[in-house]
Amino acid sequence: MMTRMHGNRKRRGVALILTTLTLIVFGPMVGLAVDVGILYLLKAKLSQAVDAACLAGARSLARGATLESQQANAIAVAQRFFQVNFPNGYWATTNVNYTVTVTEPQMRLRRVEMAATVDAPLYFLRLLGHETARLRVVAAAQRRDVNVMMVLDISGSMQTAGACGALRSSATAFVDRFANGRDRLGMLSFNGATRLDYPMSLYFKDSPSIYTRINALACAGWTNTSQALWEGYQQLVAVNEPGALNVILFFTDGRPTALAADYPVKTLADTRYGDGAGGTSTGVQTAMPPSSCLDEMGRNNAQPGWNPGPKRGFIAAGDFNLTGVTSGLYDQTVIGSTQLIPVARRAGCYITTLGANSVRRDVAYIPDTDIYGNSTVNQSYKPGVFFPLGHPYAGRIRPDVPRALRHAAYNAADNAAWRIRSDDSLSPVIYVIGLGGTGGAESFDGELMTRIANDGEPRLQPERPRGLYVYAPTVEELNNAFLRIASEILRLAS
Repeated sequence: MMTRMHGNRKRRGVALILTTLTLIVFGPMVGLAVDVGILYLLKAKLSQAVDAACLAGARSLARGATLESQQANAIAVAQRFFQVNFPNGYWATTNVNYTVTVTEPQMRLRRVEMAATVDAPLYFLRLLGHETARLRVVAAAQRRDVNVMMVLDISGSMQTAGACGALRSSATAFVDRFANGRDRLGMLSFNGATRLDYPMSLYFKDSPSIYTRINALACAGWTNTSQALWEGYQQLVAVNEPGALNVILFFTDGRPTALAADYPVKTLADTRYGDGAGGTSTGVQTAMPPSSCLDEMGRNNAQPGWNPGPKRGFIAAGDFNLTGVTSGLYDQTVIGSTQLIPVARRAGCYITTLGANSVRRDVAYIPDTDIYGNSTVNQSYKPGVFFPLGHPYAGRIRPDVPRALRHAAYNAADNAAWRIRSDDSLSPVIYVIGLGGTGGAESFDGELMTRIANDGEPRLQPERPRGLYVYAPTVEELNNAFLRIASEILRLAS
């Protein structure tokens, strides 16, 4: 009995020794883990406070004013945000120090940098003689000036589909994301022609605001894509801020159907598809005389040598969905026209109203460029439909074939986007929103939208700014598409 009790005492002694050794070895490790966890949480909070301070300071920088005049305000805003997010004595921290600097490393690019240090308390590690640990965090935020030109399609298909209201509300939500007095916005709308609804302005939310013009948008007419892109680009050129983020937001619900150009008057007799007048059929090629449009001296074109000057305006391809197309090379469909000839110069010309086939009689051919120099010919993209060899206008794009005009309009839009991106000074970025479901399955072309945005793989111009093409299949998804583009623009600007 005495022997058994003696053995128990020996075992209790060993357990005491092991427990003591365990505390000596693992106690500091547990303490280290606790202290490190606290330090990690404090550094995360310090990082959040510094990040928020930098962003707030960057956003407080007003556009146009000198950097020197804004430094004090930006620094004060950054400090205030830091103090709110990391107040003195937070979790028993001490010796909080921070510095804020505001610089302009590039033209129209402002940068706010902040460095903060704090002494964080230690608890278990105090047993080893360490009472605090120094934490340091550095962050930076920058804000680039932003110029955004909204180019909005208000063609008739939008009205037919009941999508015009959705466009107005989505454009309004897009504008809301930008800062009045900081960002510069403008708006252009287009159908067969373009209208500068709201010139580029820093104070686009002040009266008269851009919202008023958005709410006044009404949808009707054709889709003159190349003219809209180029006119929108010219607004960025007029502002001329090479260091800013220069953006075109292009919205459309359909393919290009119209082309603005200087159309040469037909001065030669030839054979082409008729205009439906005088017994000629629009589906049969027939001999057609020169146009009777008056020249600049008021004479008609009885003598080709008088050579009346080209008529500036746009023509639009009708029967967009290609119904009634017969077999063979050429479409046998109607070609529409409108506003081709100014009222004062319409004498002797048949083209006066929308849908007039007489464009076939009055126009010699579709020129190689639109009025802005954008090429209508690109055989590697949309092949041209030309007059054949032996024809008086051999090698020229036919004005009597709707497909020829559609392809010319495609090529001009594609070339306009190419030329806009090639501006080495402004480096414009083109963002594209496409709305489906408004004109039938054949009314939309995502390939063209991708080309305009330079967003394909491989990209058309890999060395030039990449935009973004967002497709909204339905009207209900249009608002999200606009907001996604807004977020992308602001991400690049920050």
